Amino acid sequence: MPERPTSGDTRPPSNIFPRIAAMMLLQYWPLGVWAVTVGTYIGANTGEQGAAIFSAGFIGFSTISGAIGSLVSPLVFGFLSDRFLAADRLVALLHVGCAAAAWWMHSTDSEQWFFVALLLYWNCFNPSCSLTNKIALEHLSDPERQYPHARLFATGGWISAGLFIGVGWPWLFGAEIESTGVPLAIGAWSSLAMAAYALSLPRTRPMLAERGGQQKDRRPTRGLASNRPLIGFLVIAALAVVPSMAYNNYANLFLNWAGYPSPAALMTLGQLSDLMCLAALPMLSARLGLSRVFFLGVLAWSVRYGLLTLASSLGWTAAVYGAIIVHGPCYVFVYVAGVMIVDQLSGPAQRGAAQGLNAIATGGVGHLGGALLVGFMQQASLTPEGVSPPPYDWSTFWLAPAILSTATAVAFAMAFLVRGRAARRAAPDPQRAS
Repeated sequence: MPERPTSGDTRPPSNIFPRIAAMMLLQYWPLGVWAVTVGTYIGANTGEQGAAIFSAGFIGFSTISGAIGSLVSPLVFGFLSDRFLAADRLVALLHVGCAAAAWWMHSTDSEQWFFVALLLYWNCFNPSCSLTNKIALEHLSDPERQYPHARLFATGGWISAGLFIGVGWPWLFGAEIESTGVPLAIGAWSSLAMAAYALSLPRTRPMLAERGGQQKDRRPTRGLASNRPLIGFLVIAALAVVPSMAYNNYANLFLNWAGYPSPAALMTLGQLSDLMCLAALPMLSARLGLSRVFFLGVLAWSVRYGLLTLASSLGWTAAVYGAIIVHGPCYVFVYVAGVMIVDQLSGPAQRGAAQGLNAIATGGVGHLGGALLVGFMQQASLTPEGVSPPPYDWSTFWLAPAILSTATAVAFAMAFLVRGRAARRAAPDPQRAS
């Protein structure tokens, strides 16, 4: 295998990994303090409740902002990082934008301005995720083995953020804040901390600058549109994440509605599952291949929503805990393995743009479709307009993404796994040939 190009950083790997791990933790901690509870905050101020800021269905439709934030900006900033500007400096700039947007959401009492602030936040946060992936994949000496382990610290940041909001803050100050705007303020200050840390990251210069501006590298995205394996995978990845928006935006609200204690802290059980799956991902990818791991992740989403449907209709507490714990396969095998598959399918000079396209497919197109779906499902099953008190028909709500996840898993298996097995039978094994 040819040696991986670097961006000029010569620090030893023993120094790089702790810095990349800290980057991952600080990247996701600011989002973790408010993303899980913002649906509860919106729900507490919807209609005539609380400050009466939001209208019915806004929880679901507000997630469109996250999808819009992944439609253009990840590719734009990925292109800039491949051609003009250092990725670490772009990450610092983007987190300053995240801090401003989070504080704006905390302070506004207008639904329209809240949505605008959400748009600003996601247009800064989503490309910063792609760029931190690029930084990690660029500098780690063995990315296929070390990248999942670095992502352990991202999950650790998310877990510690949820525990701080659900347990730490009430213990320190004697008050619950999950239905308030305080987590947004904490997230703003945390993003400023990440912006400062990003300035200390190893410099990740554009590949064009490293090669002296050669003409062949002047269009780092030129070959991506003709990369059929990459485009085919991105289509499936977009379909796979559509159902995720139901859990991401309504699980905390469901747990609060059902009376579970400290829902934000309870949901960190899912991140513990993340840790185990991240630790096992290098072994699983070596034994099963990343495609099969990805398929298991898509299938896990259908299992999760099936459990939530049972829990809603039959009141099974064990099913709720099972749906939370299966978060590891749902997230790691789809999102993290997806990043690794995209990196395998693209070249070093196109890494930033390719990861930007992955963010567009999953966080943009896929999450946009999911946001629209769950917004309509909320209006139909949870809080119909003009119905008081709202019925909160959770069993019907969870059933729709369960069906969609199952259909996507079957489609992926038929289109990729079966066809891939047939292609392997028709082609000689290069390892055996050697």
